[in-house]
Amino acid sequence: MQKTIFKGAIPTNEQMRRFIHESHKRSEEYGINREERMADHVKLSPAELEAKKIVIKDLLEVVTATIEEFYELMSPDDFMVALADNEGYILHFGGSEAIKSMCIDRNCSPGYRWTEKDVGTTAISLCLKMQVSIQLNDRDHYCKRAHGLTSSAAPIFGHQGVLQGILVISGNTRLVHPHTLIMITSAARSIERHMRLLRRNMEMSLYTGFLDSVIEAAGTGLLTLDNELRIRKINRQGKQILQSDNLEGKPVSILGELNLDLDSIYKNPNRWKNRECHIQKGDKNIHFFYSAQPVVSRQNELLGAVLDFTEFNNIRKLVDKISGTKAFFTFDSLIGTSPAFGEAVELAKRASQSDSTVLLLGETGTGKELFGQAIHNAGKRAKQPFVPINCGAIPGELLESELFGYVEGSFTGALKGGRPGKFALASGGTILLDEIGDMPHDMQVKLLRVLQTGEVQPIGARKVLQTDARIIASTHVNLSKAVQQNRFRQDLYYRLNILQIRIPPLRERGADDIRTLANYFLKKNNPQHQFTSDAFDELISYSWPGNVRELENTIQRALHVCDNKNITSEDLGLTNRSSVDDVVNPGTLQEMEQEMISTTLNETKSNMAEAARRLGISRATLYRKVKQYQLEKD
Repeated sequence: MQKTIFKGAIPTNEQMRRFIHESHKRSEEYGINREERMADHVKLSPAELEAKKIVIKDLLEVVTATIEEFYELMSPDDFMVALADNEGYILHFGGSEAIKSMCIDRNCSPGYRWTEKDVGTTAISLCLKMQVSIQLNDRDHYCKRAHGLTSSAAPIFGHQGVLQGILVISGNTRLVHPHTLIMITSAARSIERHMRLLRRNMEMSLYTGFLDSVIEAAGTGLLTLDNELRIRKINRQGKQILQSDNLEGKPVSILGELNLDLDSIYKNPNRWKNRECHIQKGDKNIHFFYSAQPVVSRQNELLGAVLDFTEFNNIRKLVDKISGTKAFFTFDSLIGTSPAFGEAVELAKRASQSDSTVLLLGETGTGKELFGQAIHNAGKRAKQPFVPINCGAIPGELLESELFGYVEGSFTGALKGGRPGKFALASGGTILLDEIGDMPHDMQVKLLRVLQTGEVQPIGARKVLQTDARIIASTHVNLSKAVQQNRFRQDLYYRLNILQIRIPPLRERGADDIRTLANYFLKKNNPQHQFTSDAFDELISYSWPGNVRELENTIQRALHVCDNKNITSEDLGLTNRSSVDDVVNPGTLQEMEQEMISTTLNETKSNMAEAARRLGISRATLYRKVKQYQLEKD
């Protein structure tokens, strides 16, 4: 059994003989002329040769120095030392004028390419092929012009083991010695170490410069301390916050009452996060928050600490600013293969490529917000804010300030500095108006104005603000019927109903989608469990009034109550649940919903949290439904 030989190693005599024999066979197959070598050999022009030398300039400099060291140990009259690149082109050689002349006569000089296909078996070509150290003597060379010579070559590897070049030494065959191969291999390894050192020094230089730039570019103050709590570096922002300059090298105590304890920072870093501090600078009080983190070596030795600090005013602005929820879901997150669901997904994909208003229709729990996020993430606004707001969960008197914001002093309790609204935060991105069918009538008028003009007016403001927010609206309400019942403005409905996408309820999506979603939620929560066949039957036969959200909640519950890794129909707990199919003479969707909520409240003895969980809806939505259907009297 042949032993594996690693890149850069020195083969055994047996391996070397096998390599040479196989190379001779390949040379014969290539049709290499053994008598007159390289009549049509590839050679670089002087300009091409110089260009290649520039590419490996650093390596060439190190090799040139190594060749000079060689000739302190070996006579340049007896040996030629050369460097070939990773394509086999000889780029440099050294030795006496006589030996150089001999090499030139044999086309072994800078500019010529020495691969097996060009010159047959040589130390350079075989080393290039096998990427191990090679020594040839006399007739080991395929071409007769090289008989009478000995040559030893070793590969030079760069970053991540990539071949950079070949180092070769050649002389009269009477000078052959195994030590020559060892010596040329050692020289190659020495060159590699030298190149690694050069690369690390360059990387360190670049890293240091980059790190300095990063520190200066930070939007907060950054200050580094050594293990004696002396300030080593502080960025420009930090100097502005502390209103001090020339702090490097001074003890941190010069700043005042920071009371830093390096051992405590090292042992309990979480205790040193978001600390408040006041520093008196003349008659000014500098108020800021800071966090301290230890700096440790790879050996876990404490080297110092770094402080990240921000002015209190910036913290307050950050807290006051209402940020939107990041859109995480994409079209890959929408799971299902049923025709109705696929049609909704395809229409949503088309909608994502425009800025037109989208209206998502679907029962509670069908995934309307997932569709909204997927549409946002697939469009040109994907890197901009995605701001959702539930129009049905916020009292009408607060909804206006949430949507449009307010200025300072506009009403009692208004925050100092005012507050931006959702439309302002979503400008350039997308605003999701969830449950828009439950929006109060007076707010519908104000929203219509935004859709018509693209302008919002914060409460108490004299000027209007332009907004470029793409609008996606969603609701479980039948808006056309709501318009007929004068619960929803017709003109607003027409403004919203540009691209309508109906998301089918889970009961309409079929057994395959239910099975696929069930397996997805099971794998997501605990991949070691599996469903029994009766559990799948129960999942498929149930009507899922709470849709996908109820399905996920059901599987999470089953994982908590099951006794082993097999989830049964009993673990699902669906038998005692009310189902849309169980409602006698169901009538309208609203009637079915009312009956479902009423029954669930009775089963849970009016425990709103448990009822909301079973129904697969939020408690805020449940409270709103209870009020809508006047169920509180029950």
